[in-house]
Amino acid sequence: MKITLEIQESKLAFFLELIKNFSFVKLVKTPEVEGISPNHKSILDERLSALEANPESLLDWDEFQVELEKMP
Repeated sequence: MKITLEIQESKLAFFLELIKNFSFVKLVKTPEVEGISPNHKSILDERLSALEANPESLLDWDEFQVELEKMP
């Protein structure tokens, strides 16, 4: 069985020392997934800048549906 825990940063060292004393517990370090990659952030920043420079190019949902229905 695998369990994921979120531990306060200030308590992490204590928790790890405590848990190491259990022979039946295996610690597996996994990468944290926070936010988005720098590449994706760059793409989103470019899109946001383009939108801010040309806000009238944005379609609301209803307009988008109309345009979508016109497509073959």
